[in-house]
Amino acid sequence: MLAYTVGYGGLKPERFLALVRELGVKVVADVRRFPRSKLEFYAGERLRASLSEVGVEYAWFGELGALGLARSYRPGEDVTCTGSPTFRAYVHYLVSDPRALAALARLRDAAAQGRTPLVLCRERKPEHCHRQFVADALVAMGVRVVHVVGAQRLEHRGSPCYSYIASRLPRAAR
Repeated sequence: MLAYTVGYGGLKPERFLALVRELGVKVVADVRRFPRSKLEFYAGERLRASLSEVGVEYAWFGELGALGLARSYRPGEDVTCTGSPTFRAYVHYLVSDPRALAALARLRDAAAQGRTPLVLCRERKPEHCHRQFVADALVAMGVRVVHVVGAQRLEHRGSPCYSYIASRLPRAAR
């Protein structure tokens, strides 16, 4: 089972579409809470249409978005793996909210079916983005995750929150 992640920041639309083809991606999993962008190409419906033209499915996974979560979701006191209040709230949400857990299961299922999902957000580097925690959960669920950063392909080795996330995923999710 394989999944990729990419941040579209600095990625030209033509290069993004070529990358999707090169990687053999069957579904782009947009994990932005709100699928908007200053770059029209990356706005949800426009991206859906562009991907459809090259035979790739677009799936919005808004349940895995992080924007605004820190204001509306209280992290558990035991989330100490990161100093960022936003990331602490997100990590807690990811392993405890039924909507997030269901979305993670859908991503795992896509990988298990050989549909090779590409987890998409804006931030170029995964260590600066909530994609790192989605990747942690997927790895804990048995999915190999590779981050695409420019020309590099980086195997996900786990964020500082990997152990926390892996130990708190419900048994059914692992």
